[in-house]
Amino acid sequence: MWRSIAGNASRQNVRRIHLGAASLILFVAAGWASTLAAHLAIGLEALWLANALLLGILVTHARDTWDQIAVVAAGLAGGLFLHIARADPSAITLLFSLANIVEAATALGLLRLMGASRLRFERVSDVIAFIVACATAPLGSATLGAAGLTLAGGSFGPAWGSWYFSSVLSLLVFTPMIIVGAQLRERQHLREIAGLAIAEVILVLGLVAIIAGIVFFTSSLPLLFLVAPTMLIATFRLRVPGAVAAVGIVAVIAAYATATGLGPIANAAGTPAEHLLLLQTFIATTFLGALPVAAMLAERDLSAEDARGLADRFRVVVENIGEVIFRTDAEGRWIYLNPAWEQLSGYSIIDSLGQDWIEHADDADVVEVRNRTAPVFAGMVRAARCTLRFHTAAGVRWVELYIRGLRDQDGKFSGTAGTLRDIDDRKRLEEHVLTARARAEQRAREATLLASTDELTGIANRRAFLRHLDREIEGSTEFGWPLAVAMFDVDHFKAVNDSYGHAVGDRVLQLIAERASAVVRSGDLVGRLGGEEFGILMPGATAEDAAIVAERLRQAMETPRAGEEAGLPTVTVSVGIAAREGQADAAALLAVADAALYAAKDAGRNRVKIAA
Repeated sequence: MWRSIAGNASRQNVRRIHLGAASLILFVAAGWASTLAAHLAIGLEALWLANALLLGILVTHARDTWDQIAVVAAGLAGGLFLHIARADPSAITLLFSLANIVEAATALGLLRLMGASRLRFERVSDVIAFIVACATAPLGSATLGAAGLTLAGGSFGPAWGSWYFSSVLSLLVFTPMIIVGAQLRERQHLREIAGLAIAEVILVLGLVAIIAGIVFFTSSLPLLFLVAPTMLIATFRLRVPGAVAAVGIVAVIAAYATATGLGPIANAAGTPAEHLLLLQTFIATTFLGALPVAAMLAERDLSAEDARGLADRFRVVVENIGEVIFRTDAEGRWIYLNPAWEQLSGYSIIDSLGQDWIEHADDADVVEVRNRTAPVFAGMVRAARCTLRFHTAAGVRWVELYIRGLRDQDGKFSGTAGTLRDIDDRKRLEEHVLTARARAEQRAREATLLASTDELTGIANRRAFLRHLDREIEGSTEFGWPLAVAMFDVDHFKAVNDSYGHAVGDRVLQLIAERASAVVRSGDLVGRLGGEEFGILMPGATAEDAAIVAERLRQAMETPRAGEEAGLPTVTVSVGIAAREGQADAAALLAVADAALYAAKDAGRNRVKIAA
């Protein structure tokens, strides 16, 4: 691991040495070029390319603090070399060299402070930050440079102004060229000129150079106005790279022509210092008319690209989603249907557009669906949801409709948008589940009924009777209301079976159950306790109340048979009655009633006996 770390550090050091050496060579070359191309009589260059180069390298190639130190050190060494080679005074050599690195370092610091240390010039905010940095950083360097010239016998004010404006313009014009050139090398700006033939790039930039040459190398005609249209052509066709290249071309040609006494600026009335100011003003306006516009265009391109990407992603989703996505006009006619429509309906989209959206609804659902969606079309509610049967080419299917009202820029209702989702399988499953549940509940009711009903007579069986008796005893205990029980059976029932057969005996038992159910009070319960033995549960009844009911039953059994009952033998019943007293439970209460029943039989049968 240590070897790997050491090897990596060694490679970083080698890279920094190469970066510093390259920066030194390029700085010296840029300084000589500025001196040769645009040196003015007052001792300053109209454009100083070296500082612009230094800032460009710091922005594009200095990855960390040590890289920045290497580049700044190269700039300092390059400045010392240039001024020593020109045999400049010591004050100028030292202060000018310091001014160069102070300017570049200050500009980088300001860019970082404004969050634009990685300039791409594709956002207006980047361009504004760059202009601010370029306008601010030379304040310090101009002070140092003017101080050097003053020590060498010059005038501070004119020197400061010339230095400041030439530095600002140099940074504004040539730093973008270096940065964009490095980014083109890394293919970061290629999308801006993608699709453009190299011939077109050469043609556009060549046109800029030709027009600038005509304007600045022709002294007889004032043609400065011709520069602006060619700058716009380069900006609109080539975006940021075109604007940067065009500004650089115009600036170099204008500076060289003016320095050599050619062109409309050099031939204008005024002193060389005034010519310099006019040149710098022209270059500044050229820059401000090109790069900000290019940044706005690039920003618009990025927004358009993002919008296209979003639209493409949205279209992919819409065209491949399983739900129908639709839009209607204000009258409810389809104006958009996604491909899922054809899969759901079986009809083509082209044939369906323009149709009323409600046409496919089943007749049984039309009124309800219109009632649910009418408030949306009236603008009273924003959205509605409902299910309906939908006619397709393959038959009727259940769908879920979601519909939402749309409004135009003036707030007027302009139509609807929504979805249709196929829920036929779910609906069929729900219907199957509901049917199965209904059947299960019916079977449960039947089972409960069978479990609590005597199969022969249809009245409560012993289990159900005892269950109800326990419940009524609980109520009697809690609330103190009276409770009575009557037990009765058929007198001499064995003789009926022996004489007439069990079928007739069963019919007699059914008749007893029917007449008992007819004579009891509302709320009383008649149950078959076993064989020919029956019971009557009478909540809220005293012994005397129960005796009245029992007597009605006894008399009903003595009534002669008629109709379908005419063939049945006449039978009598004996009844025993017990009223609940104290805390008697079900078993005790039934035992008392049973004892009363046997007392009635012992007394001669066909009678009612109340337990003593």
